[in-house]
Amino acid sequence: MGMIMDWKSGVSKDADIRQKYIAWLSGGAGAGKSAIGRSICEQCEEEGTLLANFFFGSSDPTRNHAKSLAATISYQICGLSPGIRRAVSDFIDYDPLIFSRSLKTQFVSLVMNPLSAVFAKIPQSAPRLIVIDGLDECLDKASQRDVLETLIYVVSNSSIPIRFLICSRPNSHITNTFSSAKMNASVFRIFLSDEYSPSEDIKLYLNDRFRNIKEGHIFKTLLPPIWPRAEHVDQLVEKSSGQFIYASTVVRYVESPQHQPHQRLNAILGLRAPFKDLPFAELDAVYKHVLGMSEDPSLAISILAFPALYNRMASADIETVLGLESGDAQVALSDLASLVNLSTSQIGIPMVSLLHKSFADFLFDSSRSDNFFVSSRETLARNVLRVIQLFSG
Repeated sequence: MGMIMDWKSGVSKDADIRQKYIAWLSGGAGAGKSAIGRSICEQCEEEGTLLANFFFGSSDPTRNHAKSLAATISYQICGLSPGIRRAVSDFIDYDPLIFSRSLKTQFVSLVMNPLSAVFAKIPQSAPRLIVIDGLDECLDKASQRDVLETLIYVVSNSSIPIRFLICSRPNSHITNTFSSAKMNASVFRIFLSDEYSPSEDIKLYLNDRFRNIKEGHIFKTLLPPIWPRAEHVDQLVEKSSGQFIYASTVVRYVESPQHQPHQRLNAILGLRAPFKDLPFAELDAVYKHVLGMSEDPSLAISILAFPALYNRMASADIETVLGLESGDAQVALSDLASLVNLSTSQIGIPMVSLLHKSFADFLFDSSRSDNFFVSSRETLARNVLRVIQLFSG
């Protein structure tokens, strides 16, 4: 988060980063992007440098589209000064149909122009921040691209010291838009991966929350003398695969005031029968949402079953077993970059692996995956039969 704050304030040691006016924070599903976005908003609000924020939400009909983006941001900046309120009000009186105009027109008229009048009077002001979180949860892909193109237009055609923080999963169409030549000069990219040592942070988080449970839970006197065991915490960290959503889901399940914490943790670890309530409902909803965004979910699941079963496989081998053409696997998984890692081996072979170890548990558990369920036993048998046919044919 410190890197983002340095970029926002324009004090980064890297001159090239200081000149970037849009930061793209991306990472796998549940990596903690929204949590970081909210923390940045809170910190900037305390500093007085937050202009506005907008959090997309795929399940919220008021936030799963971009139609209200400019209006929401405009409403928030109106609270900064009477001058901005008058400028916005005057323009709406001048053009009552402004909210039916293009996103670019709305943004320029209701956000940038009113801000220009204010910033013209304080030219030495520090850069101000607008945070847009969950862009991938805007259901219309064309609107996602429209948002990014609007932002690059305003930063390229305005002298106002404003910076935009965009948080999203690295879906193919968003990645393609960010990779365009006109975006490269203005975009600072941050990808939440193992490079940032998330496992250590997750371990600290788990130990801290478990300590709170031991000190304050209603049934704390029923906990074993040594709880949780260090190896169990390590198992949870490994299962998290660098994704905070897994760890936070475990904690919320374990700290239930209606159950004994050690029993709930044992259920998570498979050391006792599960309780009636499902511990990973929130995580499963994320997985289902991402899978549902695929052009062909059925094909994507058939491909994902291979790294779920075998950890890491060459995409060419998956295509051979499934009878696909070369490159089909990479294309089918292009919208699932927040779940799967498409990499290259040391000898240049395209490989497929999962970003989340817990995704395999989801895929092979019918009570969790519903329509996305894959039978591990049937899949293994079918793969063996297919390999035999290939070698005998």
